[in-house]
Formats: sequence, structure tokens, C-alpha cells
Amino acid sequence: MFVLTDRPWDYDADMRQLGLTPSYAPSAHLLLEELLEHPASGFVLEVDKVMHSPGPERDQLFQLACVFPLLRVLRKGQDRAVAYLDDPDGFSSRVRAFPAREVRHCGRVPVLLHGLLTSSEDESFASPVRANILDLSGVGGFVSCPGDFDFGQQVQLRIEGMEDSTPVLASIRWRKGEARKRLLHGFGLHFENIRPGQLRELAARFIGPLEAGYAGAGAA
Repeated sequence: MFVLTDRPWDYDADMRQLGLTPSYAPSAHLLLEELLEHPASGFVLEVDKVMHSPGPERDQLFQLACVFPLLRVLRKGQDRAVAYLDDPDGFSSRVRAFPAREVRHCGRVPVLLHGLLTSSEDESFASPVRANILDLSGVGGFVSCPGDFDFGQQVQLRIEGMEDSTPVLASIRWRKGEARKRLLHGFGLHFENIRPGQLRELAARFIGPLEAGYAGAGAA
């Protein structure tokens, strides 16, 4: 597993306690270069480093966050202390259960689609919010919408204009907002359960050909 940080000594003790042997990379560019030669089983990502990475590299990190076990980190205070946003023990368990694999890049394609988003518990779509889908890949996408959804929450996305309008089950993997106004601009979604026919339609109409044998995350 890989840690995106320029201060690896801040993580050594925690990683040993978790039973993990990380590789460290000081930048998104160097991390992605490492992934060309080495398989991965999870990522520890410092949020500030991700958000200050160049756009294409940041997009690839978002894609990794949709597929692999993820532990997000904030740096706090003048001493830049490590603050974990996710449960380290849960992350460690997921990494050990996750077979290391080579990274397949599923490029995000800009689109402008409309849909409805609601919580997974709202099976009848009684209280959805309008959503604009601004990009897509075979494993997820970015939606811009109002609403109070949490990181990791499961949601249902109904994409308008699809031949099969069955809601796609997804989870929120990252959020993009404006803290000053406390407005949530949107969410990065990971598809947990998308029908093969829906994935084929998205590929044919928007994403382009998928890799041979690629079934998509959570296809069912």
C-alpha cells in the first residue's frame, strides 16, 4: 500500500502498529509513477496534497479512491499533526483482505447528464434531489447537487435518458464544497451496483470502449 506524504516519519509508528508495510511518495506524480511498476492494495492520501495536485493527477487519485481501500488524512496546526478522517483499524483490515492489483486507469469523461439522487433507504424515491452529472468513468463519476450526504454513505442515482432507468447504487467517496458558504458543490461517486446493460450503454454513449473483460465496479 502507498502513502502520499512528504513526511513519512509521521506514519512509521502507526503503520507498524497496524501491521502494514507502506511505500511512500512525496507527490501525486511520483505516486502514479510507482503504480506503473508496482501493484497496490490501498492508499493513505493527505487531502491537501490531493487537492493541490495538477488536475489530471488529482483526477487519477480520485479514481483510485473509488476502487481501493482508502485512509484520508488532514494535517492540523503549526506542527502539521496527522489527523485521520477514517478509521485506521478498518482501513488495515480492508487492505489485508484486498488482493494487491495493478492499477487500471479508467479515464473520467466530461459529460452533462441529469438525474435524481437520494439515499439508499429511499427506495421509492420519495425525497430525491436534482443532480447534474459532470463526468463519468466505468467505476463512478462526479455529480453536482444540493443535499446533506456523508462520506461513505450509500446513495441511489437515477440517470435520465437511460434505456434502463434502474437506480444505480453508489457510495460517496469524496466531497467538494465551499466551506465559507457551507454549500456542498457535489460528490464523487463510486458505483457499487450497476447493471451490465447500463454499463454497456454508458460505454457506448459516453465513456468509450472499456478494457477487455472489464465488468465495472459492483456490476450486477
